[in-house]
Amino acid sequence: MPLPLPLPLPLPLPLPFMDRLRARAGRLLEAGVEPSAIGRAAASLWEIAAARGVRRPLDLPEGLRVVGVGGAVLGGAGKSPVAVAIARELARRGERAALVSHAYRASPGSPRRVRRTDDPREVGDDALASARLLDADGVPVIVGPSRRAALDFAIEGGASIAVVDGLLQAAPAPLTDSILVLDAIAPWGSRRCPPLGDLRASPEALLLAADHVAVVTPAVSPSSAPGLPQGSIHLPSSLAGAFDAAGRPVDLAALKGQTVGLIVAVARPERIRRALAVHGIDPAVVLELADHAALTPADRDRARSSALASARRLDHQHRARCPRPPEIWLTTARCATKLPPELWGAPVLALDHRVEVGPLLCRLRAASSFRTPPPVC
Repeated sequence: MPLPLPLPLPLPLPLPFMDRLRARAGRLLEAGVEPSAIGRAAASLWEIAAARGVRRPLDLPEGLRVVGVGGAVLGGAGKSPVAVAIARELARRGERAALVSHAYRASPGSPRRVRRTDDPREVGDDALASARLLDADGVPVIVGPSRRAALDFAIEGGASIAVVDGLLQAAPAPLTDSILVLDAIAPWGSRRCPPLGDLRASPEALLLAADHVAVVTPAVSPSSAPGLPQGSIHLPSSLAGAFDAAGRPVDLAALKGQTVGLIVAVARPERIRRALAVHGIDPAVVLELADHAALTPADRDRARSSALASARRLDHQHRARCPRPPEIWLTTARCATKLPPELWGAPVLALDHRVEVGPLLCRLRAASSFRTPPPVC
């Protein structure tokens, strides 16, 4: 299914300089930069340093099984949804599981459990989104000044197994399980390391550190994309619906015929537009900000004005009627942590992104002591 026609929004948007710079850099790296001699040299240096840093120095606490979930690219592979889904399923199968998240763009002074009412500036937007998603299952989400501090806090809270979002492998002792997450449509991103692309390290270094390769596979992707390692585990991915600010589910089919807006601050936002297209939703206005952008009220207002102007220019070129202001705004669960219940009089709905991790769970050494029988692979 073809993607909705993207609006010419990226830049220059009237956003703070650093967010403009980060948004431009992110989109360039995701697409890949035409290599130059200097660029190739810099990417080679990055690749050498990254290969050494794939195994992060971390003394693992005794008595705790640790599952690491890392991505191949700097953002947009789907590792956080996979980490959340693993922690949820482990808990549902009787494990005393905890999720150790990363407090990106936040600085918790001490290890703590993230509450659904916390400020994302204190715990990080990924951690807060994970806490809200796992609240009903009673899975604690923990952040701390260091991963070791967070893991120690997990043990003190009674956890016997911890899923670490953003950690592929540890040293000197390896993790119980190391999971490398790939996106089925673009497994290795732009296939180049910065400053020429968004590949975190060379595929060889990443695969050498991983015990399992999990491929997040949306319904619109081929079952076997080129470049996938042999033995990869496909994890079906889909949009199951959306939630309003009160947590009430909303069927995406109910949004057909309404003017929908999309506001996101994520890497590779085209994945979301592609997933919405499966449900027949073509956002009239799309605001694509830098990954993890703050989404302050002033920034949102400036971006909205620019986006509406761009949409009107686009419709004028195609001799179509100018779009109405959106009646519904869609966003991700992570971005929803930084947005109010309504934007400009229209409700904000968080998309319910589901990843089926059953095919992966039965491969985990950390899950060998299930209190209930594990799924059959």
